[in-house]
Amino acid sequence: MTLHRLSLGLIALLLPLGAAADLTLNGRSTIMSMNMPSTSQERVYLKKDWLRRDQVDRGKAYTYIYDLNGHDISALDHSLRQLQVYEMNALANTPEARISHKDLKLTLEATGQKHALGTWNCAEHTLDASMPAELGPEKVVLQLDGKVWLARNTREQKDLQAFFKAMDSPDFLIGIPALQKSSPAHTRALGEVLRRLFSQGMVCAIDVELKYEGGGRMAELARRMGSRLNLVYESVATDPVPDEFFQVPPGYQQVRR
Repeated sequence: MTLHRLSLGLIALLLPLGAAADLTLNGRSTIMSMNMPSTSQERVYLKKDWLRRDQVDRGKAYTYIYDLNGHDISALDHSLRQLQVYEMNALANTPEARISHKDLKLTLEATGQKHALGTWNCAEHTLDASMPAELGPEKVVLQLDGKVWLARNTREQKDLQAFFKAMDSPDFLIGIPALQKSSPAHTRALGEVLRRLFSQGMVCAIDVELKYEGGGRMAELARRMGSRLNLVYESVATDPVPDEFFQVPPGYQQVRR
């Protein structure tokens, strides 16, 4: 599913990345693509310049290891014992990224609702964003509507400023380029939305619908196939994470596609 594949890289953008403190988050994600939902379990480990995301999707286990210093991603399929390696910011160097980050318009409004995530106080905001895009031969507007929960002034936000500084460049995009080709506009828009959110707090959860606005046939077809991304973290731990969690296990065969 297009949005499900897209989320492999983008979900990592939701996380409080950095190089100071170890962190483990547990949660779940639901991807709605072509009006078909897919729910998976999520576990994320952070340590120094490394991030590991474990996912169980429809009974199959996958791991994604992000090397923030080397700017690459190792994608592990545990059932096939296979490994693929991707350049982290490759999308920024493709023709699909020609839409400027300056073209994205973003509005956040606090609703007054809050919930706790460990020591974090997560405040609910409505999110309204849009940016120009192309859908086949048609010029359209990609609209993102929904809610995001932000925790401000946390200890983790202060400890992890090194990574946020790296994210300060709009050309620094985390994603898996081979999986982004089917929906580069979604990738670019979500990546820019999340990059802007980082300056305001830690993202506890996000629930956003993606749709195209336009008068052409392609836009009309896209509107009939609902796309939605929902990610919720349910627990946070600060126990030390072993270094070996970020190493590729022996016996995995690297494949190129």
